[in-house]
Amino acid sequence: MLHIPIEELDRRRDVLQKKLQLQDMDGALLAQNMTMYYLTGTMQCQYVYVPATGPCLGLVRRNMERASEETPVPLRRLAGFSGLPSLLAETGQKPSRLGLELDIMPAALYLRIAKVFSCETADVSTAVRETRQVKSAYELKQLRQAARQVDAMHRLIPEFLVEGKEELVFAAELENSLRRLGHQGIARMRGFNQEMFFGHVLSGISGGMASFLDSPTGGPGVSPAQPQGPGRKIIRRGEPVTVDYGGIHNGYIVDQTRLYSVGPIKEELKRAFEAALLIQERICENLAPGISGNEIFEIAVAVAQKAGLSENFMGFGDTQAKFVGHGLGLEFDEFPILAKGSPHLLGEDYVVALEPKFIFPTDGMVGIENTWRVTAGKPEKISITPDGHLTVS
Repeated sequence: MLHIPIEELDRRRDVLQKKLQLQDMDGALLAQNMTMYYLTGTMQCQYVYVPATGPCLGLVRRNMERASEETPVPLRRLAGFSGLPSLLAETGQKPSRLGLELDIMPAALYLRIAKVFSCETADVSTAVRETRQVKSAYELKQLRQAARQVDAMHRLIPEFLVEGKEELVFAAELENSLRRLGHQGIARMRGFNQEMFFGHVLSGISGGMASFLDSPTGGPGVSPAQPQGPGRKIIRRGEPVTVDYGGIHNGYIVDQTRLYSVGPIKEELKRAFEAALLIQERICENLAPGISGNEIFEIAVAVAQKAGLSENFMGFGDTQAKFVGHGLGLEFDEFPILAKGSPHLLGEDYVVALEPKFIFPTDGMVGIENTWRVTAGKPEKISITPDGHLTVS
C-alpha cells in the first residue's frame, strides 16, 4: 500500500498554513476529495481541518480502520454534522474566522457549516490551489511514472489502429491496456460539471465536434447523456486520429496527445500539425519562472496567426478555447491556467500541459500535447512518447 511520507505531508501543510495566515484565518475546513488526499494521503476522511498552526486533523465518518492504515495525520471519529464545532474544540480549535473551498463547495453544505459554527467564513480555494502548484521531488516521481504508463499504451497503438474499426472499440482497447498498467480509471477535474472518462480518442470529423467541456475537442460520445469522447464513428483511411489520454499513477496525471492515421493525411493537416509543433517549441523557449499565462497564450496565438491558422486554433468559430495549456497534478485543471488574460505567473517546479491544437470542422483535429516541468533553466519534458505523427499502413 502506498503511504505518502510524513515529511511530504508536513511540507504541504506548512505551505498552506502560511497562506492561511496571510488571510488571517484561524483554520480551514476542507471537504473536497483531492484536497483531503493531498493533505493527508487518504480519501477516507469526511473533512480535514487545517489550523493556522499545528497538525492537520482528519475527521472520519467511515472507514476509520482504513484511514488509520493510510495516513499518519491525527484522526478523530465524526459522529454527526452538528458535533463538528465541539469535536474541534476538544482539540483546542475554536475558529472565529474559518476558511472554506467556496469554488466547489455545494451551497447546502456551506449553509450548514455557517450555521453550526456561527463564525465568519471566507474563501480559501485560491490558497489551496496555489499550494498545489509547486511539485515536490515525491510528486515529480509519480508524474514520471505516469509518463511511462501512457507511453506504454502508445506503443500498442500500431497494433490496435485499424481501418474500419469503431472509435469506441479502439478506445476500449487502449483503456484496457491502461487499466492493466495501473491507471485509476477516473479522470479527475475540479471545475463544476467538468468531467471526462479517460480522455478523447477521435477520428476525422469527430475531432471537429465541440462539446460543453472546456476543451478544444469534444467528440460525439455515445449519447446526449455522455456527449464527449469516442462514439460509433468508423475510422477511415486518410483521417487524423488523435489520442488524448493521460497517464495516471498514484493519482498524478501526465496529459498527452499524439496524432496517428491509417495512411497519409491531407497536406493542409500536415501543415497545421507542423504549426502545433512550432507553437510548442516557441512556448518552451520562454517557459520559465516569471512568465504569465497570458504571455504564453499570446506567443501561441502569434505563431498560429503567422501560419494563417488563427481561425482554427484551439477550436473553430464560437467554440474556440481561449487557452493553450493548464496546470497538472491530481486533477486535469490545476493552476496555473495558460490562457488569454490569465494573471498566473509561472514558478519553478510548476508542472503544466501545453496543448496547441488546430480544429477543422469537416476534417478533424491535429495537434500535440505534452507535460512539462518549469525550471530555472530549460523546461523538463516529462512526457516521453515521441512527438511525431505516426502513420500505420
